Amino acid sequence: MLQSRRKQMQLTQAALARQVAVSPILISYYERGHRTPRYETAHKIAEALRLEGEDREQFLSSLKFPLESSPDVNALLDELIRVFSSSSTSAPLKDKLAAELSSVLRDWREMQKKKVRWAVIPVAGWQARLLAPYATVHMIERVISEAETAGIDQVLVVLAPSQERVLSEKLLDRKRRTRIRLAVQADQFGLGHAIVAARRFLPQNESFAVILPDDDLEESCLESMIDIYSREKCCVIAVRHVEETDEDSYGMVSVKQQSGSVCIIEDLQEKPLDKFPGQSLAIIGRYIVTPDIFKALELTGTNESGEIELTDAIRKMSETQPIYGHLYTGGVTSLSPSRRLLEKMILSRDKRAVEV
Repeated sequence: MLQSRRKQMQLTQAALARQVAVSPILISYYERGHRTPRYETAHKIAEALRLEGEDREQFLSSLKFPLESSPDVNALLDELIRVFSSSSTSAPLKDKLAAELSSVLRDWREMQKKKVRWAVIPVAGWQARLLAPYATVHMIERVISEAETAGIDQVLVVLAPSQERVLSEKLLDRKRRTRIRLAVQADQFGLGHAIVAARRFLPQNESFAVILPDDDLEESCLESMIDIYSREKCCVIAVRHVEETDEDSYGMVSVKQQSGSVCIIEDLQEKPLDKFPGQSLAIIGRYIVTPDIFKALELTGTNESGEIELTDAIRKMSETQPIYGHLYTGGVTSLSPSRRLLEKMILSRDKRAVEV
């Protein structure tokens, strides 16, 4: 819609970028779905493209932004009192309004009881792109079952354009209680970029799980992580002990406080070149993240490799809020560090060998 409207007005990406005070590359990212504009920027774009009425509403709602700023609570309560106390408001209208308010409050209370309903499963990385489709589907199905066991019933799979046709056929054509949606990550700009690609499909202001299917856990820890999140309302990361010599293959964390399997993370870094302080605790591919992650991803930007790292964004969040860790002690089979295993799986056309 953005691209079509821009071309209709005979504006280049650079010209639109000047009007809304952003870089031309950001306009390109917005049009391709790689990034989502901030609230203020979205309104500037709407004004620059002269979007009005239904067109403006469609544009802003597609980005999950409210059409107007939220009303003042006290002013809203005063307005409700005036409506219900006014003799000019008919009894049937008052009854209808009361019923609608009751329904909204009931839905809100139910939402407060829910823990974590959504999971994002990124499979657009180089490992999954090189695997045969049935191997990728096998990985996804395994972690969908893990999510279901933890009480998650909404799953968003982030995939590459080349995977879309095959995976949509394999994943969406099955009867299951979990609802599956697909989001496309056109370019490989890192795990953080996969989360950005998922943003428009996720409900606003809800925390969600991130499950990396190339980390196969002997026992799921999602339920324990969701319990921690329910108590603390903060990001939770699964971590485990690794050999000191393997630290440069993982995202690493240091902790400042620990009680049983729960710890408060002091610092974290993706694949550090030098010895990371404290215990050798590596991040496993299981996260519970709050909606603040999107703001952190915007502030983080790309690393030297041109990727947006989820670890870097969570580190940014740790500057203003606590980040919790769940110490996992079960077995983990990780595909990512082992290129030899990956090559063996790619070269093999035997499904049984792939699954092993």
